[in-house]
Amino acid sequence: MSLADELAATRIELQRLQRLFRSAFSHQFQFMAILSPQGHVVDYNEQFAPGARLPRQEVVGQLFWETAWWRDHPQIVEAWPLRLQAAAQSDAPVVYHDMFTSPDGEPRWAEAAVHALRDEQGRPEGFVVQATDTTERRRAEALREAVEQRLHDAQTLHAIGTLAGGIAHDFNNILGAIRGNLVLALDSLPADHAARPPLAQIERASLRGRSLVRQILEFSRKEVGVLHLQPLQPLVEEAVSLLRPTLAPGVRLQTRLDAAAVWARVNASQIHQVLVNLCTNAWQALPKAGGEITVGLERLADGKVHLWVADDGAGMDAETQRRIFEPFFTTKPVDAGTGLGMSVVHGIVTAHGGTVEVDSAPGRGTTVHVHLPSAQGEAEAGGADPEDPQAELGAGRHVLYLDDDEVMATIAGQLLQRGGYRVTTHVDSDEALAALRLPDHGIDAVVTDFNMPGRNGLDIVRMLDDLAPGVPVVLTSGYIDDRLRAAAARLGVTRLLNKEDLREELCRTVDAALRVADDGR
Repeated sequence: MSLADELAATRIELQRLQRLFRSAFSHQFQFMAILSPQGHVVDYNEQFAPGARLPRQEVVGQLFWETAWWRDHPQIVEAWPLRLQAAAQSDAPVVYHDMFTSPDGEPRWAEAAVHALRDEQGRPEGFVVQATDTTERRRAEALREAVEQRLHDAQTLHAIGTLAGGIAHDFNNILGAIRGNLVLALDSLPADHAARPPLAQIERASLRGRSLVRQILEFSRKEVGVLHLQPLQPLVEEAVSLLRPTLAPGVRLQTRLDAAAVWARVNASQIHQVLVNLCTNAWQALPKAGGEITVGLERLADGKVHLWVADDGAGMDAETQRRIFEPFFTTKPVDAGTGLGMSVVHGIVTAHGGTVEVDSAPGRGTTVHVHLPSAQGEAEAGGADPEDPQAELGAGRHVLYLDDDEVMATIAGQLLQRGGYRVTTHVDSDEALAALRLPDHGIDAVVTDFNMPGRNGLDIVRMLDDLAPGVPVVLTSGYIDDRLRAAAARLGVTRLLNKEDLREELCRTVDAALRVADDGR
């Protein structure tokens, strides 16, 4: 082969390699640019350029940081000369992270690496810039972190709720003893006795304590209550009508309710509490001059009920929103709130099988979205709950009351006696069971505490199937959750009573249990 032929073949091979390099360079999955030692663009691939597609003549020959890509990013313009200096002094690529604005105005992120190209003496004769769009990766990481944070928050709330529920249980026993003795003391004093006013103050304080315990139990999801099938519009309208007179003159409270009935299975008093808490928070977020609060209700196509409360107040920053459901967290002044309002909302909504979300930003108000399971199909099929009649059955019935707390047993016994019952109280389960083993025990109903050493209340119920079949049972506890209700129901016990309600509800609950038993005989 002649020299001319060899040169021609070499030229063809070089052209092939150039085409191959150009194709590979142009189709890189990341942006790539070759810069001169001074930073001028020698070449670049257009497919993943960092901004709008520019004519090549506006890019090639220009200083990389003076191209139109970075016109609105002065911090990047200032940084690139220093980056080239750092790359010239390093054998490894120098990596940077930048945030820039895309042509459509959206923020985007990129990871850039600068590597010096060196001659045989090791002197920089140019630079290679490689950049990868990391926007989607950053968004995925942010989403993952948000999910992990929500999981952590949920676990924290669960742990605090478990602790709070246990404390509330013990506190309920204390309150029950205080309030029970107050009833007995007040009933034994003449109307003009000097001790009545201070005793009445103690009773009011115990009622406040009971209210606080209920909020803690609602937050901890230990006390769900009975759920009834009902339309939600009347609940919303009632809550709004009660709230309106309490608002400042400049506050406008309006509703946006679906015209058609929106049905759900709810505990009416707890949903009322949710609305009161949300509207109160909305009101307190408004400026002194007033503002607008909107309460909305609609049925969604996905089988959910959407209840929301919106205000045009100050709004919340991200940190406040992150902590909004923490118990005792508040942005209000001291003595202006307990910090339990939103925790209670979270507990109630979760107990109803729903979710609660907050949409807010400083200066643009807040909207709290509550989503509950819809019971529209059940309502349309005619599944509305019947009324629960509460007819008293008269006096003279014999009730066995079992509680390992002697003070509670004594108080309950006296309350039942004043209701016209014959009562036998026990603080030891063995003694109670021995009394029930007598063939002529004459016991018409059993009231037993759930949380006792040795045998618990459910153990007593199981033994009653053999000892006293057909005798109705009322189960009492410092707190009652869904699991306890379900376990009791499996044993045929449907009357459960919170100890804090003994004064108001004990006789009525025993009457109801006896009535059901009599109807079944």
